[in-house]
Amino acid sequence: MATPRKIPAIIETIIQHTENVKSFIMTPKKPIPRFKPGQFLHLALDPYDPSFNWPESRVFSIANSPTRNREIRITFAIKGNFTKRMFDEVKESDNVWLKLPFGSFTLPDKDNPVILIAGGTGITPFVSFLEYALDKQLNNTIDLWYGVRSSKHIIFDTLLTECQKKLPNFHLHLSLEDFIKLDHFRDIKEGMLSIESIYEQIEAEKGPVFYLSGPPQMIQIFQKALYQKGIKEGNIKVDAWE
Repeated sequence: MATPRKIPAIIETIIQHTENVKSFIMTPKKPIPRFKPGQFLHLALDPYDPSFNWPESRVFSIANSPTRNREIRITFAIKGNFTKRMFDEVKESDNVWLKLPFGSFTLPDKDNPVILIAGGTGITPFVSFLEYALDKQLNNTIDLWYGVRSSKHIIFDTLLTECQKKLPNFHLHLSLEDFIKLDHFRDIKEGMLSIESIYEQIEAEKGPVFYLSGPPQMIQIFQKALYQKGIKEGNIKVDAWE
């Protein structure tokens, strides 16, 4: 695995998805170390002096595939003072510092079926997975179970639509608490994500790898339920840095 490096970057584009969710698209000023889909970085807003300590930072999933590494994207919601500062103060052309890559929340080495379970902005690390699957034309069966409050909270819908069209083994299952029919998504259900409903529709004997990303309480409940159903620890991966 690549040794993490500290890299200055510039904020090229800021995208506001919802009232409290944004993406930063950043251009690094130095070469990016090799990273894997699903890994994360540390973002610092204040200048970094190599002769002093690393400044205050937070961790964010890298929301782009290593096959698309001319830029680095992160997506975040306001969850505390640091992310509120990011949301309110950071402007395009601002300078930031990145430290990357980190983490083992990565795709399996074999062609195991992949079950992605995302609550809200928990879809962020899966963006890297899906872009990589598109670019590499992966053969894995990929089921994404994505739960949001309402249709306006769906982010990366263009990518999800592209995956439906170009990845024959990709299946999107969307859960909306505030239900509405959407023509470009085929499988939509009303209500919150349910691990029982998900488990009923998978083929456990094929050894799928489960990836859980979302609110900590959701992750804890789903992880416990999968253990109780006999899923091996090595087949459950958790994006637990939040």
